[in-house]
Amino acid sequence: MTGQTLPPVRTTHVWRAPGGLWCYDEWGRHGRPVVLIPAVLFDRVMWWPAAADLRPHATVLAVDLPGHGASTRRDRYDPDELVDDLAHLVHRLGVRQAPVVVGYASSAPLAVLFAARYATHAVVTVDPPDVPRPPADIDQYLKGLQLDAMPARYRDMVRASGDRALLAGYAQCPYADDWSAVGTGTGTQPTRLAVHSQAPPSRQADPGAPADPWRHEVYEVPGRFAHLADVSRFVHDIRTLL
Repeated sequence: MTGQTLPPVRTTHVWRAPGGLWCYDEWGRHGRPVVLIPAVLFDRVMWWPAAADLRPHATVLAVDLPGHGASTRRDRYDPDELVDDLAHLVHRLGVRQAPVVVGYASSAPLAVLFAARYATHAVVTVDPPDVPRPPADIDQYLKGLQLDAMPARYRDMVRASGDRALLAGYAQCPYADDWSAVGTGTGTQPTRLAVHSQAPPSRQADPGAPADPWRHEVYEVPGRFAHLADVSRFVHDIRTLL
């Protein structure tokens, strides 16, 4: 024993943006930033298992969206303002590499919007929704996430808020529904990865449609928490993007 205190694996920080405080956890300073955005009504804790395993390979941030966890509420939750805040947060880290931005479920459109507005190395959606914004009905919203299928070992860690007003606030956001806009505002073409717990509903193929720019990984696991149902595979998939 040397008596030295080892640095903490995870540190928690608060950053004051123009619209209010953001709380986020950080793991390591090992290169490219990976920004992890939880779904609406969930906090940053849902990313802890994957973030801890990514720590040796990247600068990992897991954020609380405004109104969630320790981030302050707002009068409105405008997507453009949220991604602008996230871009400033990444910039203040001083890591001069474009980030990998990961959005889970109802926050997948935020990750896509970020990649449409700012230089992004890769954009990842995890169990992306069929509609671009969450439904205002909380029971319908939570039913769609299949909480009962979440791995049992994470159920005490990952809990949904029952805040109906908060869900309604995010449901009113005018999210863009054109996911082909990734990179159009920056002149870059980031890698696009969509992770699915199960194969998404089949869509009728259009012979004249352009090739799908997204790489799709189907984990074949129950529920809609692919990043928790198979943490090791998810971490591997993110590492391939670094």
